[in-house]
Amino acid sequence: MFFGDDRRHWWLNKSDVFRSVFEVVEHLDENQVYQREANLHHLRLYSNRMAQGLNSRAYALNSAGDRLRLNVIRSVIDAAVAHIATNRPRPEYLTIGGDFTLRQRAESLGKFINGQFYATDQYAMSLDIFRDAAIFGTGIEKIYHYGDKIHAERVFPNEILVDDQESMMGDPRSIYQHKEIVREVAASIWPKYKKEIETADLIRNDDFVTHHGVTDMISCVEAWHLPSTPGANDGRHVICVSNATLVDEPWDRENFPFAIFRWQKSPLGFWGSGIAEELSTIQVEINYIAKKIQDHFTASAGQMWMKKGSGIANGSVTNKVWAMNTYRDAPPTLITPNPVNPMFLQYLDTLYSRAFQQVGLSEMAATSIKPAGLNSGQALRTYNDIGSKRFMHVGQNWERFHLAIAEQMNESARAITEHGGGAIKVLAAGDKSVEQINFKEVSIDKDKYTMQCAPVSYLEGTPAGKIAALRELAQVSPEFASMSVHLLDIPDLDKIRSLINAPLDITDKFIERILKDGDFKAPDPMMNLDIARQRATLALLRAEVDNTPTDRVELLRRWIVQIDELQALAEAPPPMMPGPEGLPPEGMGTPPGVEGLPMEPAPPGDIPPGALPPGLM
Repeated sequence: MFFGDDRRHWWLNKSDVFRSVFEVVEHLDENQVYQREANLHHLRLYSNRMAQGLNSRAYALNSAGDRLRLNVIRSVIDAAVAHIATNRPRPEYLTIGGDFTLRQRAESLGKFINGQFYATDQYAMSLDIFRDAAIFGTGIEKIYHYGDKIHAERVFPNEILVDDQESMMGDPRSIYQHKEIVREVAASIWPKYKKEIETADLIRNDDFVTHHGVTDMISCVEAWHLPSTPGANDGRHVICVSNATLVDEPWDRENFPFAIFRWQKSPLGFWGSGIAEELSTIQVEINYIAKKIQDHFTASAGQMWMKKGSGIANGSVTNKVWAMNTYRDAPPTLITPNPVNPMFLQYLDTLYSRAFQQVGLSEMAATSIKPAGLNSGQALRTYNDIGSKRFMHVGQNWERFHLAIAEQMNESARAITEHGGGAIKVLAAGDKSVEQINFKEVSIDKDKYTMQCAPVSYLEGTPAGKIAALRELAQVSPEFASMSVHLLDIPDLDKIRSLINAPLDITDKFIERILKDGDFKAPDPMMNLDIARQRATLALLRAEVDNTPTDRVELLRRWIVQIDELQALAEAPPPMMPGPEGLPPEGMGTPPGVEGLPMEPAPPGDIPPGALPPGLM
């Protein structure tokens, strides 16, 4: 369909780019029908319905009809989503060397990305991406910026086109996204090309239905070509309709604006392999056996046998209450045969169980039924861990997928700020409050950090699981016992927990202000000084290891000294109240220099009246 160098659209002028891009897309469409047919087949298996197609004109699903179906593919995929995709990896940034300030920026950058995750509702979208990978083999998310805002959207696998030869090892240099969009929406986004958009066409019509909906759709193709080498000027990004190039700009990034998750990476090629493909033959056999069982039950019925010439007197059998029927000669014989051979049912159960075993899901994860004999919390956790090891590679891919999303968001934020887009601010949620983070203040050069994924919580999701895990941690170290309530995040106990944790929270607040902002505030005498002294000492040692600025370390030392002074003041004995008329308080003994001397009688004139007993006056 195309010849010469026309296929290399990244070398063409803007006026000729759209022709080359659309020729490439039409060529790939024509030669990769097998991929779209496989996606349609797998969607039908999961949805249990006869989908008519996968584009905007044929997405509707037909009724499943009255045929009995036992959809094990959907059960396995939904169980895998619940077992793995509900984990929420949180990207963290680790600096390569650097000082305290750089590490603080890295921590804030992690909060910025976390805020972007919540702004785009990332974890809800991740479930859809995971489900796509389980059904079609590959789940794709696109991260881009429009104006001063970062956007993220799920990309249906049918929209992406790559050259099979170029992507044999899974890393193509060019990628195309073909999307059908509303004509008037395109005209509002690119008003400069309104006339061309009014006459643009659709280029894909590969579904079984040919009717058009009421919405006027056109084909829009976005193409990327990566630079051949670092610093090369042949990277390019274009957006085209069938008769015009809408966007044409250099592309100097080393990756495409996509984060891709595959259930299983194929040995060769760009596309992954999903659960629906793995269980396709088992599902077909289950459908066949289920249909035979249904036919057997439909054909089976109770039968009444009578001798010829004899029968029931009234000629019929009714279901009337207290009906009375008479017969001639011998009574009729009622036969109720077994409608289905038990081996059919056993074979069906075997196929259903084998599907879960083949994928590697444990019985507890798939059916929410506790296996027999697992009665202790430790046994259940060990059993669940064994099941999780089967998905360890999937879990690692899931973490890398979220790291790729974070890096794409980082790239988009850089692009906005570099092109004068202004400040990008997000709200990052903490335990009890939120803070606004400006990307310009936390941005770090790519060569000064690395990324890793951290789980949202080490503890299990249920209250019982959290309590059990904390109890085990307390046995490992007594330090965990004193902080267990601080970690026990259960909504019903939140109010009580906040009161109990107040001594820890106020101490951490004072320490954070000192180390992060240099804001010194003397310790409050009402604080738990023992806890404050302990946590401040640990923070001081950590600050020394992290090469925190000397002035802030000295502020923290000063804060610790003031805690010691408050503790010493609290431990000093209270001052004794003096006795009457300047005499020593009772119990303090004879004044110094008087002990052992005889008492001399006072002169008579010096004895006040009433000081002597009666009768001696």
